[in-house]
Amino acid sequence: MFSNNNRISTRQVFRLFVFDFVGESTLILPSQLAAFAGNDGLASIVLGGIMGSLYLWYLAYVLKKMETDLVTYMDQILPEWIKKVFLVLLLIYFAGMAGYGAYIFSDVIQKGLIAGESFPLILILVLLTAGYAVCGGIESRARVYEILFVVLFVLLAGMLLIAAGDLEMEYLYGFFQADTGSVMKGSLAVFFCLMPLFLLAFFPSYVQKAKWGKLVHAVHAAMWFAIGVLAVLYVILLGSFGSRSLTTMKYPAITLMSSIHLRGSFLKRLDAFMIAIWFFTLFALVTVFLFYAQELVQKLRKKDTHKKWYLCGVMVAVFGVAEMLHQSSHGEWFRDYLLYIGIPLFLFLPLFVLLWGKGKKRHEG
Repeated sequence: MFSNNNRISTRQVFRLFVFDFVGESTLILPSQLAAFAGNDGLASIVLGGIMGSLYLWYLAYVLKKMETDLVTYMDQILPEWIKKVFLVLLLIYFAGMAGYGAYIFSDVIQKGLIAGESFPLILILVLLTAGYAVCGGIESRARVYEILFVVLFVLLAGMLLIAAGDLEMEYLYGFFQADTGSVMKGSLAVFFCLMPLFLLAFFPSYVQKAKWGKLVHAVHAAMWFAIGVLAVLYVILLGSFGSRSLTTMKYPAITLMSSIHLRGSFLKRLDAFMIAIWFFTLFALVTVFLFYAQELVQKLRKKDTHKKWYLCGVMVAVFGVAEMLHQSSHGEWFRDYLLYIGIPLFLFLPLFVLLWGKGKKRHEG
């Protein structure tokens, strides 16, 4: 019988973070990396992973000094008005990331399965389903992803193995041609897709304190697992389409899956079947940011009685973000949002809060 103690295992943490990393990165990064660095996008992937490892080490160090999760520590040491400002900024960030994930999810469904269907209708159905999943809590979602993990990634590995048999090897020639600046731009794009690393700051509440070291190791392993999946997929995409063609594709991974045909297969739309991998990974990304956005609203309101209404309010905001992304021809404003709100938050907020707490303790001592 399953326990219901609002705790998850480090194995479940690993699988949750893999889902959070893989969906967005494998869909949107290949075309961006090809545009930035061509075949040298592989170097960008590795550098982005190294940046992620350094950030994770920094975040783990700060949280270990706090001896609790970030929000609880903020409750303990920050003045009320400063705490509320930071909570609002975190809420904006989480709602934005959930909206971005919901936009990609709905766009993939519309373009890959039901072209011509209303985007807002698809988006509403996605958010309603995600909201229902969030109501089940983190423990129930962790159990679902634990079961799906092996099935989905064995399926993905099989499809990539089949696709690898049709590579045009001449497309893979020509490394070390991009300049350093282009490679660094690509690595920054990879680092953006590793932003769910920041969620480690909220996980001490859901994992036993004695397992803190194992928790950090699980997140680190999940990140490099996702980096490995992205690198393998990128090589196969380069070998299948070439870097020039890759830059013109919005979701090259979906295009690749649509080009795979199994002899004698009873599946007439294998690409539709394979899109299920990204359904679950993107769904995980949307639900995790919805979940924490709802928790932040609850912290701001200091009430547990209207939790579902808080979730509804967050979903309305997420719908607005996703719809704006759908209506805009380019996403420059969202990249600016990541650059000027997202990066300062997940880089400097934990350190600022820790230093404030140390200063407060010295003053009181």
